[in-house]
Amino acid sequence: MSPSAVDGGTPSPELDTTSVPPPQAGHGVLGVVLSSSKLTSTSTPAPATQLRYPLVQLPTELLYPIAAHLVPEPPLTTRFALRSTGTWEFRDVAHQWVDWLASHRNLLSLAMTCRRMTAITSPLLYHTLVLRDHKSLITLYQRLARRPEIRGWIKSINCFANLAGHLTINNALEEWEQRMKLPWRPKDPRRPDLDDLVPDRIITFELFRTIVLCLPSLCDIHIAFPDPDPTDFLDDRLREGVMQCLTVTDSYNSDDLCLPRYFPFQMLQHLSSLRIYCHREDGDREATFPRVLSDYAITCLPDLKSLKTLELCCSSGGNMNLLQDITLPPLPQIENLRLYGSHIHEPRLVAFCLACINLQNLLVHFEASSTDEDRDELPEGKTLNDALTGLSKTLRTLELVALSDGHYLTRGMERPRKPENHRLTCIPQLENLESLTLDYRGVFGTLGILEEDDGERLCQLLPASLKHFTMICEWGTAKDWKQSYLANLDMILYGVQCLCANRSPRLSTIFLQIHSWPAKSRFHRRFNREVEMARQRCARAGILFKTYDIMPRYQDEDEMDEVEEDDFEDEDEAEVMEDEFDDLDEEDELELEEEDEASEYYFSGDDELDPEREARRPPNFDAFVQSLPEDHGVSLDELFYAYHEDRWDEYLF
Repeated sequence: MSPSAVDGGTPSPELDTTSVPPPQAGHGVLGVVLSSSKLTSTSTPAPATQLRYPLVQLPTELLYPIAAHLVPEPPLTTRFALRSTGTWEFRDVAHQWVDWLASHRNLLSLAMTCRRMTAITSPLLYHTLVLRDHKSLITLYQRLARRPEIRGWIKSINCFANLAGHLTINNALEEWEQRMKLPWRPKDPRRPDLDDLVPDRIITFELFRTIVLCLPSLCDIHIAFPDPDPTDFLDDRLREGVMQCLTVTDSYNSDDLCLPRYFPFQMLQHLSSLRIYCHREDGDREATFPRVLSDYAITCLPDLKSLKTLELCCSSGGNMNLLQDITLPPLPQIENLRLYGSHIHEPRLVAFCLACINLQNLLVHFEASSTDEDRDELPEGKTLNDALTGLSKTLRTLELVALSDGHYLTRGMERPRKPENHRLTCIPQLENLESLTLDYRGVFGTLGILEEDDGERLCQLLPASLKHFTMICEWGTAKDWKQSYLANLDMILYGVQCLCANRSPRLSTIFLQIHSWPAKSRFHRRFNREVEMARQRCARAGILFKTYDIMPRYQDEDEMDEVEEDDFEDEDEAEVMEDEFDDLDEEDELELEEEDEASEYYFSGDDELDPEREARRPPNFDAFVQSLPEDHGVSLDELFYAYHEDRWDEYLF
């Protein structure tokens, strides 16, 4: 394949059209697109007299926006989608392919109505394409070779084909030989030794590279391999390159992978959106090709001058390579950063925030907790609070949610180490923030039980510019007492009413993500009453109030947590208790429920001792004082009361 300038001087390999047979319709996604080739000049438009106001008589300036509404939306980077009912569903590659195909067929039906609609909608048919498998890959390669005019029509490429899978590679070789009647031999005059160095396994990589380099208007690339297929695992030779990248610094250009050649993001002058989903293989997402590709994409960011959106799903954002510098060069072009199901730690996220000085939308769903060692890795000693404060002029949307049991903020040097100090204190300073989604860690800190003051304090913790507020109501694992969850939820609903009473002039929506079991629990009547009271209070204030299910985790999809026998005993006891209450009359049950509200509803079960905490407890007051640094700056009287009031751990690390 010889180099050439494609549509305006974009450097790319020239597609070989000398031996390209007619494309075959019906292969993958391009089968639908290629069926539009039947729309020839012999098509007979419907008589205009059949319609009183025929659509085709509208000017092109109106018809084009109408047809543009039928262009399929690009598939999501994340796999979780919120239903209209408030529940979540897992949308894998197969589901997203079906959604895209249905939308594309609607647009194709409009294109088949008449010659004029064909001319208007033809560019839109190629606006957003999905490469479902190896056949789609080869079909698009053929189509671009036969019809160069469509290269400028393609704006978004979504690759669902497992380019690194050994089965996909073998099937692509067979499909190529069947269509081309020739074996696969990539040629490039710039590298005459290519035939000797590169084995047959690069066919999928080479086809993908050739396609993207031939698209001068390409602005969105989405790479999302399908989740585990036991028959299409990572090629053994590529696996060696993946493992080398995970252990050796700057090994992306190794002979086994050669990522800069096959994924030349820097050569795409108009690329404004890059999205990568790290699929699961054998229950693991770390040692996979997309995992390495996402880390390589981060190293390319300084050279992607037009890139505005970066979305990574189930990636660590470059945490694995410990020898790599945690800091990043300035990235003023990045405006949208979304990390779904991420294992990123606070130091790396701070580096992103410091580099993206024009960041407008930040979304991070944490599935890993920060550690005390992360404190020493913070860039320039700045915390996430400091980094977000520096973005107060530009940040419009902020969504930070911890989907694990820990915290995404590292412990600082503050004393006393009170739980309420371990939170995001910068939120009120984000003067241009319009949408905010946080869990209780970011709003209140690492509190176990919320108090009425916390609900009232919610008004002071939100900026005046806020329009949309979402609270993730999750306070621990399933082993925690349900009564403590209900008590905390009661305080949050009280805080919602306080927000309505002191309503910001711009606040328009309040959403709560809540577990589904409170609506079916023993105290479901009280729970439903309080939710309804909050909804009515918001309605009177002109605020939309809704409740959703708790956001799911990718960790739950990857592996099933081990269930202990005690869990089954607790569930059995709960079922027996519920059965006993089902036998009561409605009036008796309501009366009994009201009697128990003052006791069990707010019972937290915190009387149980923490063995790890007791093991770290100083044996006496003198040992407690000696364990503090010399410059602790706290009076002995305060330390004395802290030790005897069992608050000694607030002053220790």
